[in-house]
Amino acid sequence: MFNFDEPRYAKVVSDALALRPQIETAVDEICERGYSNIFFIGCGGTWAHTLPMKYWVDTTTAAVDVRCEIASEFLACPPKAFGKESICVFSTRTGTTPEIIEAAKYCQASGARTMMYVSNDGTPATEFADYKFYSFAEDDVLCEAIYSYQIPLVARFLKNAGAFPKYDVFMDEFGQIQPYLLKAKQDQDVRCAAMAEDFKDLDYHMVLGSGMLWGEAYDYAMCILEEMQWIKTKSIHAAEFFHGTIELCEEGTSLIMLYGEDDTRNLMDRVDNFTHLLADEKGIQLRVNKFDTAEVELPFSDPEFRKIVSPMVIYTITERLSCHLANVRNHPLTTRRYYHQMNY
Repeated sequence: MFNFDEPRYAKVVSDALALRPQIETAVDEICERGYSNIFFIGCGGTWAHTLPMKYWVDTTTAAVDVRCEIASEFLACPPKAFGKESICVFSTRTGTTPEIIEAAKYCQASGARTMMYVSNDGTPATEFADYKFYSFAEDDVLCEAIYSYQIPLVARFLKNAGAFPKYDVFMDEFGQIQPYLLKAKQDQDVRCAAMAEDFKDLDYHMVLGSGMLWGEAYDYAMCILEEMQWIKTKSIHAAEFFHGTIELCEEGTSLIMLYGEDDTRNLMDRVDNFTHLLADEKGIQLRVNKFDTAEVELPFSDPEFRKIVSPMVIYTITERLSCHLANVRNHPLTTRRYYHQMNY
């Protein structure tokens, strides 16, 4: 694969998956003591990656109350449901993100318990972690590391609430996912190279998702195409596409569609059907590119398990597009003008 260190990737994912015993011990201790609700708190990508966790819980049980909060907004106006019996879950690569540090500090000071995944140990954020989970990762593999922490964490809370009877089977099979993710990247590499070449000069994209993949649509639009490539992009929930954004479609408009395997696939299909209708009735051809987790081989015996990991899978394969796009546009994914370049 182009510009990709396969052994490094395998180690990062495997190390994150190895956190399972620590996560189980921590969640069991929390559940034994009792808790009122779970607050996932993040900013940018670390917030976006929490949205599938809430969707998963909300569509599984009412016995576990999960909220997703943007760190700065949480600090500006703490939700009334937050209290000393809340569990606050964080993820941070650098361990130095000011909003994460301040939010974790506030949560601890309020008596709430904090769970913190960090990719760099001994950093300021860890000072405010009641439960710390560490495994090294860089930006190109960060999402896989975060989901290797969040998915087992949520799964354990669900199991302990009596809402995930197949927990043991799922977790054992989830622990085998690393080579499947690697193969998914390999299978998408040539296609993503061609895709990047095809729209390297486009100055606007729409990224669509729904259900478990709405958070990943938000993340890919803002954290990759906008932050890392400086391309104007709009993330759109498939259900909301028809309530405004539809009017921006014109000849050659780029739609990047992220298909998952939950009950909202029909919402994505409706958008896809519209693109064909537009071509047939108006003669307007949109530039549609789809990424579909259903096409990826995974190690699961139960089809229901696939939707749980769909955000992790979609990030894995879209990373190939990001890498090739950076190359053909001569714009490294690490280049910034303002982000961490100014004191704002």
